[in-house]
Amino acid sequence: MSGKRHKAHRARQKRAKAQRQRALPHAVPGVAIEMAVIADRFAQYVENSDGYLGAAEAARQRLRELAQTIAQQACGFDLLKAVSAVRIGMIMKQGGHGVEPSAAALEVIALVLACRDRSTEPVVGQPDPSRFTPDPLEAAAREALSVSSLIGIFESPPGDAEQAVVFRSVQREVNLRNPVYPHMLLDTLQGLFGDEKVNDICREVLGFTGLEAVHVMEAVRTAPLSAIRQRFSRMEEARDASLPYLKAFRREGRDPTSEPDPKAVHAVQEMFDAVNDLTKNLSEATLIDVSAIASLTGYEPAVVEAVLDTFTLDSALGPDETLERFFNGDNPLRTAPIVGDPAGRRMLVHDSLALPAVREVIETRLKAADRMTAYEDHRGPWVEKAAIDLLERALPHARVYRSLNYFVPDPRAAQPQLEPADFTKRVEADGLLVIDDVALIIEVKSVSLTGEARRGVARRLRGKLRDIITSAADQADRLRDRILTDRRLRLDNGAWLDLSGVREVHTIAVGLEDLSGVTTTIPALLAAGVLRRDNIPWTVSIHDLRVVCELLDRPSELILYLRRRTQPETTWKYRAVDELDLFMLFLEAHFYFEPDPARLNADLPWSLAPRIGEQRRYREQVPQVVESRTGPLDAWYYAGEDGTNAAKPRYNANDAILRLVDAITDAAEPGWLTTCVALLSLNGAAQRKFGRLAKDLAKVVRQDGQHHSTTTLLGDDTGRHMLLVWACIGRRERPAEAAEYLTPYLKAKKIQTGAYRAACLIFDSRGQTLQQLLYDNTQVDRETVPEPEPGLFPLERMSRRIPRPGRIRGPKR
Repeated sequence: MSGKRHKAHRARQKRAKAQRQRALPHAVPGVAIEMAVIADRFAQYVENSDGYLGAAEAARQRLRELAQTIAQQACGFDLLKAVSAVRIGMIMKQGGHGVEPSAAALEVIALVLACRDRSTEPVVGQPDPSRFTPDPLEAAAREALSVSSLIGIFESPPGDAEQAVVFRSVQREVNLRNPVYPHMLLDTLQGLFGDEKVNDICREVLGFTGLEAVHVMEAVRTAPLSAIRQRFSRMEEARDASLPYLKAFRREGRDPTSEPDPKAVHAVQEMFDAVNDLTKNLSEATLIDVSAIASLTGYEPAVVEAVLDTFTLDSALGPDETLERFFNGDNPLRTAPIVGDPAGRRMLVHDSLALPAVREVIETRLKAADRMTAYEDHRGPWVEKAAIDLLERALPHARVYRSLNYFVPDPRAAQPQLEPADFTKRVEADGLLVIDDVALIIEVKSVSLTGEARRGVARRLRGKLRDIITSAADQADRLRDRILTDRRLRLDNGAWLDLSGVREVHTIAVGLEDLSGVTTTIPALLAAGVLRRDNIPWTVSIHDLRVVCELLDRPSELILYLRRRTQPETTWKYRAVDELDLFMLFLEAHFYFEPDPARLNADLPWSLAPRIGEQRRYREQVPQVVESRTGPLDAWYYAGEDGTNAAKPRYNANDAILRLVDAITDAAEPGWLTTCVALLSLNGAAQRKFGRLAKDLAKVVRQDGQHHSTTTLLGDDTGRHMLLVWACIGRRERPAEAAEYLTPYLKAKKIQTGAYRAACLIFDSRGQTLQQLLYDNTQVDRETVPEPEPGLFPLERMSRRIPRPGRIRGPKR
């Protein structure tokens, strides 16, 4: 084989290997293996059963066997001791081997043992208690989780879009825990239950206020964590104190007849006691002490007892029914996260359950008592204000309109209402932010999911999704239509809101419920009829919105994320159960779907034909399971608690481009936002090229002293291409002088190329400082496009290789 042929053969092998790797589920270490195990189990159940329903029944039988295994392997230990042992084992494996703890597995164990303790039938086949280890319990619980996911697949009709949404929702309820950082959830709960009227009603209905429930459950959450940390610290200190003696003993040996060193004996004994305290006696650290909670909160013990009773599991169901509820998404521990033993001792199964239970329990009890009105009157405006406040801080140049009342055509009017001045139907929008030529419509839905919706009752889930997602999209579409059609709004106070400069509209639907297991895959929502392709909002929880806004360094990053996040093709390619995994992927690699190069070329017929590599990348795209990418995010948020210095995750882009984007943002001239979005959207190679383009032009200016420029059309897969002109003024030229001839050039070139927007970056003669930004976003009627001005280079003489958006590969530059 010749050298060229051998090189080409190696290149094909490398591409094939990369394609195989892309086709595998990208996840935390070991997930690819776990997925292979699940696939094997799937095949075994199908092959050994009579159809999918038979396979589902076989999987249920296996779940019952696994429940019996958990009860047996507990060796007769009480629930509190067994769950504590598994929990500490998970923590140690995470520290030693990087194995992510499974909160869901811990819950399965707690539920099985709680049912065991209520049963009068003895557990047969229990091993010797002296040989108890937590590993068999955890292994059985983890297998139960994977088997349960197969039941949902077996019972979901192939090709049923609605069932696909239900399946994703249920699996999220089963497997995902702690999607909200505790300090954020605490802030939200304090805001929701900080109203005096709401607290008075809670006291009447529940016997305690909403804030009392919040503070008690927060103390219940943090007290065991503090106790566990103290035990780990004791063990580490004892280990460090004993190491010198152990090393000396190994190095020198010891005379059997000599007296042992008292200090060495004390150090070794302390190490032994610390290990016992962390392993055998850990359950004591997780017990809920009413007097300690009362002391921490300042509440009377009777109030603490009332709260604990409300959030303690008290189910008469057997293990089969309990696990059926759990694996159908209706986790009994979701609203009753505290478990007890026959002796009356209580513990929180794990800290992720404590705070999320508060709102659902209180809302359920208020609704049952028909006392929701005051709470709902407070809840909706609070969430609305919180969401708009977050976006206002993230978009400092935006004009913000809250609780906007405006008029739209009345469809029931006797005569069609065609002009805004004639509209008579008054409607409301929760929020509108206008920044540069982009409008963000904010719709807030504080609707809560019911237990039926969580456990996959299709009718209930569909209704709630329509209440939250479809309703928000429809209400936003009403405003979006008026912005794009009328270019202005008639407000109910008689004023007019001029929106003639808006060229891009996005909708953000904000809710209290985290629906990311459903909303992270737009194609499923389109197929189920929850959304329309021409009206796709970004549906996000108030907590994920807060994280996103706190991570943003630039307004342009949010607009770019909205563009890509609401593209169905992008969420078809990247499958995630957590919104923040998608956002972290966006920060790291730009979260990008390769567009159809043939369609782009047809839209720009004078550009070069698509390269083979572009066609291959588009054709070979396959869905990818997005790995858990929030590790750096967790480290940054928890840095203050554990004393570490973790860097804030930031958008991965070329340093020169970031400096330019920051300079454009600071100047905030018309067109700044979309110009920055265009620069940030480029792939790594294009960013490197554009990052040095001004200095390359300046080299030519130094030679002849004259101004020089270059023009590039940036391709966009939505058809809204952007023209960018880079110009360095002459040695004795002022920016204003250059703007006089560049402004008509920019407009003419925009018309000639058919660009949707056009911007010109004017630099000084050294190519170091941005002097001015020219911008043209005037709309051109494609039916009557004027002839381009004479003197323009024909399209054929422009660069026919169109820079396009793309991913960033490799480490941050």
